[in-house]
Amino acid sequence: MSITYISTCFILGLCLLHQLNCEQSCDNSLPYQTCSLNAGCGCLPLSHNNQSSICASLSISCSELSSCARDNKTCYKPDYTCVKHSRCQNGPVCYPMQMATKSLCPSIPSTTVSPIPGDGICESATWDTNGTTVAGGNGAGSELNQFHFPSGIFLDDDLNLYVTDGFNHRVVKWEHGSSVGQIVAGGNSEGNQTNQFRYPNGAIVDKNGTIFVCDEGNHRVQMWKKNASEGETIKTNGSCFGLYIDDEGALYYSEAIFNSILKFPNDEVIAGGNGEGDHLNQLSIPYYFSIKNRKSLLIADGDNHRIVEWIIGEKEGVLRAGGNHAGHDLNQFYQPMSVVADQSDNLYVADYDNNRIMRWLKNSKSGIVLVGKRGEGHDKDQLYRPSQVLLDKHGNLWVNDDMNHRIQMFAIDKSSCKT
Repeated sequence: MSITYISTCFILGLCLLHQLNCEQSCDNSLPYQTCSLNAGCGCLPLSHNNQSSICASLSISCSELSSCARDNKTCYKPDYTCVKHSRCQNGPVCYPMQMATKSLCPSIPSTTVSPIPGDGICESATWDTNGTTVAGGNGAGSELNQFHFPSGIFLDDDLNLYVTDGFNHRVVKWEHGSSVGQIVAGGNSEGNQTNQFRYPNGAIVDKNGTIFVCDEGNHRVQMWKKNASEGETIKTNGSCFGLYIDDEGALYYSEAIFNSILKFPNDEVIAGGNGEGDHLNQLSIPYYFSIKNRKSLLIADGDNHRIVEWIIGEKEGVLRAGGNHAGHDLNQFYQPMSVVADQSDNLYVADYDNNRIMRWLKNSKSGIVLVGKRGEGHDKDQLYRPSQVLLDKHGNLWVNDDMNHRIQMFAIDKSSCKT
């Protein structure tokens, strides 16, 4: 049997051929994700198969690893296989299969009953396909019960809703249960003064009530302190779209011009930054994103029609959903603009040009349409260019229904979830 075949066969075949007792694999997992009772083991993706990984001990020094052959999948040493190990080098390296044995990396025992996650959203949960209009829905306009192409939403802990009202050049707060909003930033017509916006995109509010706004038309990020009559420009010369504040109060923002996610204030590149493209170390017009468990970013990689998860500190991301070109099938997106995850790591995606909200169960190859099954429209079960989706603390879906000039809420039904 040739060495090339040994280095490129699937993990199970390698284990059987060489009696290495490596029964523990971690397919469809993130790089370095925990996969064993041994905390020193982690998932290493195969260089030639994005869906497959080995669970291996990471104790070997990077200096002991050699690069794979030019085809990025061949090793010239017996019992080695090509893996992606970005902590060591950008290109694939040959990893000894003796470091991937079950004796080194014993598997994590499975349980027969999965606990209900903290948010109570189980796989069998459903959502009402008819939405409730919680803000707007009174046609395009500038009155305080109207929007004009709202571009982004934010929910605080009390379910107060902040809406970036793009063509009205303002941010409006709708207190929970209110029928009208109140202007909390901008609203002084289109312009570039400190009290004005020009077609703002995303906005987010910190625990002190300070509002951060992507003032896209003015190529700046503004900070409005609570009850302020004008903002302070904290970032210029960019094309910010989405914002996120982590649990420690750090501000992140997506930068469309540089196809990256950056961290304020030093413009540290957290994801992307390697030019526009569809490689896993690149992004192409990243829109809204979220941070999961303080460890990784979920990114709506719009022009690549995919969702990418990027562990903070790593050099490339992992494909989580889509990536099958633009399209209307259940394994495709057409300009996804927003993504969030529940506590079971299922994804919820605003599929903008397909006028739908999709749910992708963890490790699934395709999604499920939750809202928008009848396509573009104005009815309660339809959407017209949804640009952002959020989950509230109960699991209800909140959707920025852009071209319907409204915000919709789709109630969850968790009655099928076992307690």
